[in-house]
Parts: sequence; C-alpha cells; structure tokens
Amino acid sequence: MLAATMKIRYSMGYALAILIASAFVLGTSILTGVSINTLTGVLLLAISIGFMVRPMAELTETELTLFALVGPVKKHYPTAQLRLVDGRLYSGDKKVRLPAWAANRDDWRAVLQKLQARGPANSSQE
Repeated sequence: MLAATMKIRYSMGYALAILIASAFVLGTSILTGVSINTLTGVLLLAISIGFMVRPMAELTETELTLFALVGPVKKHYPTAQLRLVDGRLYSGDKKVRLPAWAANRDDWRAVLQKLQARGPANSSQE
C-alpha cells in the first residue's frame, strides 16, 4: 500500500503580493534606468515564482519534510513525534518552522485535521 502524500503549498495571495511588488519595482526600474532596484525586482520575481511552483512541505505517513525555497536543503521530522500546542506544530520539544501565515489555508487545515485525527495522545489543541 502506498503512503498518502500531502503537499503543503505557499499561500497564493502571499506569492501574488510579492509578484505585484516585483512588477512595481521592475516597472520603476525601466522608467528610471537600470540600478540596484533592477536586481531587487528580479529577486522578488524569482521568489514569487518559487512560492507559486514549489511546495513548502510534504507530509507522508512517516515524516514531515520541509523544503527550502531555493536549493536542495530539506528538514525531516518523524510524523510520530509531531504534535500541536496552541495551534503551533512541534516535533518533540522542538518547534517546527512551518509558518501557518505563509501556508495555503486549505493545505494547513488538512494538516491540522490529519494530525488531530491521530488522537489526543499525540496532539493537543488548547
């Protein structure tokens, strides 16, 4: 049996806000001439595209994997150790750096439901 994989994506609204900011910076850079702002606009554009196409994390039956926006860096957390405390995600005593404000709302709710479905012994929502 294959393990169910759940991708946690970035919020599209957050990505679009950065995309609009990059368009503004690049637009003013075109009007005023090439400067350091051109590089800033290109970086913002690359970041917004990354938010749109790369997942933030992936949850399987055995582990939660956090992906870096750029590069191959990954952090792995065993699913058995994941727990919720006051809406925040922990692996054992260590806080998992998965910002709920930057996550797709539906994906975040699905993760919370999946963790809460494991039972009160492994997670607590206070």
